[in-house]
Amino acid sequence: VFGALIVVVFSFVATYNRLVAAAENATRAWNDLDVLLRQRHDEIPKIVEMCEPHMPHDRALLDKLLETRAAVFAARQTRDPDTLSRAEQSLRKAAAELVIVRAASIPELAASPAFGLVTQRHGTLDLELAAARDRYNAAVRSYNARLSGLPGRVVALLGAFPPLRTLDFEPSGT
Repeated sequence: VFGALIVVVFSFVATYNRLVAAAENATRAWNDLDVLLRQRHDEIPKIVEMCEPHMPHDRALLDKLLETRAAVFAARQTRDPDTLSRAEQSLRKAAAELVIVRAASIPELAASPAFGLVTQRHGTLDLELAAARDRYNAAVRSYNARLSGLPGRVVALLGAFPPLRTLDFEPSGT
């Protein structure tokens, strides 16, 4: 009986430690994603600033991009994957409309080396964000898999380990 109790306690402790490690991995992946979101957050005003002189008639589009940027910032603060996914989709759509559709139709803006560099950086950040999102989602799936089996399910209930949600947004192609 004493041996069985030792095995149960050891199993509980080992499972708890694996859940803590998986939760830390998901947190680390979220933080990596957040760093990239902050970097892109800082790039949006540069794009708007370069477009303003060439697009005075499209002020509403520029304002929309800044508003969606603010929504992503607010969603980052909530750390809610669903809210962040919706805000990201809106930002990607607004950025694509500005950079691919509108700005590309203005020859002097499209030919500007500075605009090319800023939009290239924005596109690179999009790709890095997609990779970071994939790493976060993999960490979440691993963590949730540990929660779903035994003794993980019991340890999760006793240790207050809630399931996590994945992020769902695609690169905009900018």
